Amino acid sequence: MSAINLLKELLKASEKAANIARVCRQNQRLFSLLVQEKEKDESNSRFDHDFKTLADCLIQEMIKYDIGKQFPELRDNIRGEENAKFTNTMGESVIVTVTDYPENTIQVLEKILNGDKEAASALVDEVYRDVELDTDALELPTDSIPLDNNWSELGIWIDPIDGTAEYIKGEEKLTKFPNIAAAGLKCCTVLIGVYETCQGTPILGVINQPFADKVSDQDQEFQEKYSGKIYWGMSIGDLKFNNIAPHEPDARIAILSPSEQSKYVDFIRNQLKYDVIYSSGAGYKILKIATGEAELFLLSKGSTYKWDTCAPQAILRSMNGDLFNLQDTLINKSVKKISYQDRKVTRNMGGLIAYQNIDKLREFLKL
Repeated sequence: MSAINLLKELLKASEKAANIARVCRQNQRLFSLLVQEKEKDESNSRFDHDFKTLADCLIQEMIKYDIGKQFPELRDNIRGEENAKFTNTMGESVIVTVTDYPENTIQVLEKILNGDKEAASALVDEVYRDVELDTDALELPTDSIPLDNNWSELGIWIDPIDGTAEYIKGEEKLTKFPNIAAAGLKCCTVLIGVYETCQGTPILGVINQPFADKVSDQDQEFQEKYSGKIYWGMSIGDLKFNNIAPHEPDARIAILSPSEQSKYVDFIRNQLKYDVIYSSGAGYKILKIATGEAELFLLSKGSTYKWDTCAPQAILRSMNGDLFNLQDTLINKSVKKISYQDRKVTRNMGGLIAYQNIDKLREFLKL
């Protein structure tokens, strides 16, 4: 069993996901058909209105299909954020599925898209496209890395588009630090994380940022073109690999949610002397800790889920950092890592705190 083979398939799936996200976003007529409000039982309590898009559902089912086809023993352990049910403008409920037969997928998408075969075909082309990876650019390890686990002892969490609200609005807002966005498409990420089911420990993570860089402004079709970036990390036993270059931040930065409680903001700003900035997307914020562009991520509310954190936590662990339960860490003064052992618990109830450097976490606890 090779961890590199699994990582390659995750990277390919993430890039196909990014392509689907870009295709859906570039066609305004198509995009208006793709957005739907979630049912109450599947929405996030943070939002008065929580939305999913066809891109979310299609990406999730595509990743399940691709990874499950390559690793059949893993298939039943692949889970994601979205319910695959989508309702078209006629009120007809359709289950988004990806199978061995592209024509079946086209038929499903046509129903959702009110019979628009051209749009359905364009999306299906991306779902079944063969993606080539530049393994040199991605800095993949050349040696084989064995996995101690059987495939059936691994689980995968997918967040097909983390930051769906930003994906829908698309309004770019920057912070005073040029490499960190406050809101908009830059905050959207595709998250795929692998964990050991027995210990609940994340071991492989891929974060794909589909809209990392704008390569052209609006053209005659009112389309903006973007290119993406892919980040990955692996932490298996004592072996740790990733493709993230060391980075010295411009300042001592804490990255927080815009809705963070003022008592935490004041403490971080006044007692810890951090430069506080606000940004959207849990995956994006934790990514900025991994890249070293921010030092501290803290979220006091239990408003994230395992699909938000599995991939970025695996990347942090590959850098000797980690993601911790904030309330346990503060109350018990014991460093309790986020775990994926209990399949029934999907919410990170105690909030989060992330550092790339564990010594910095210990300094935080002393205060």
